Amino acid sequence: MDLPLEGVRVLEVGGGIPAAYAGRVLAGYGADVVRTEAIGGVPLTSDDEVYLVAGSRRVAVDPTTDPAAFRALALAADIIVEDQAPGTLASWGCDPTDLRAAKPGLVIVSITPFGQTGPNAACQATNIVSFASGGLMSLTGTIERTPLVTGGNQAHYLAGLNASSAALCGYYGAMLQGEGDWVDLSMQELAASMNELYGPGTSYGQPVQLRMGNHVRGSWGIYPCVDGWAGVFCLERQIPAWFGLLDDPELTEPRFRDPLQRLLPENDELMKVKGYVFFAEHTKAELLELGPKHRVPFGVAMTPADLLASDGLAERGFFDTVDTPEGPATVPGRPFPGYGWRPGQLAAPGADTEAVLADWGVTAAR
Repeated sequence: MDLPLEGVRVLEVGGGIPAAYAGRVLAGYGADVVRTEAIGGVPLTSDDEVYLVAGSRRVAVDPTTDPAAFRALALAADIIVEDQAPGTLASWGCDPTDLRAAKPGLVIVSITPFGQTGPNAACQATNIVSFASGGLMSLTGTIERTPLVTGGNQAHYLAGLNASSAALCGYYGAMLQGEGDWVDLSMQELAASMNELYGPGTSYGQPVQLRMGNHVRGSWGIYPCVDGWAGVFCLERQIPAWFGLLDDPELTEPRFRDPLQRLLPENDELMKVKGYVFFAEHTKAELLELGPKHRVPFGVAMTPADLLASDGLAERGFFDTVDTPEGPATVPGRPFPGYGWRPGQLAAPGADTEAVLADWGVTAAR
């Protein structure tokens, strides 16, 4: 299929995972993403680079020693994505307001821990700080123990995903009306946006939601199974199918059939016991087969090995093979299907400098 972003120029001011993941998504869908290497912040690991930088062209243009070339790259781009500290671009002679005055159609997306302005704008943050300060950690773990952070760098990837979406919205607006934008993304606010009903509910006077741990209720929770962990997540209309699969005569009693009586602590605890017994007798594969057959919403906790062996992901072509100097590597592919996508190759740092400067007309500007 055609690449929907072919011909779009993106300058990724390389820093951490947020800008790199935004660049990965845009490059995958066809944009010409040019990555300058990290100037500050936490550099990417070698594994991060294989996943996030493949498909981008890499240039050795240091804004601190060659500000004219860097500014020329910025003004040759359609979109700039950066996750430097507030004020960094301005210190390089590329204040976003000034860039947009010189090129009104330019779209700039800035990702920082707490936004460009405000009392915490100058503060730094790791992934766990962004995760916690946005409120997500208030929901993870059991109430009797300290909160938990999820694996990986979820807050950073969430920021990169939002940045790619914001960049495309801004670019579409520039196509329609000739006016770009400077989008200010706060990782704290982006994490808070994932709290679903909890933040808005509390702001409107509802009681503060407590951490539920593995179980919101007996029919909505995570249980140990034969070879790992799995869960059932039933809306009320799905309860009859779940009860039918359990095949327990006791569940025909009014205390379980009535949705309000079912939530009484003594009844809900018994529901959990029945859930523990059921899941302890099944493997993850068996549960995934039973779910569609009986119309019961099961889910399983997949390990990386499970994902790589998944027939469903293989059938959808989810994984990509990326060529690296050390050989081919398997990485997650497109975030959603329906459009052309290219896995790309991993270039060495600075390998594309001269080609990019020529293609983007920076050599002459220099």
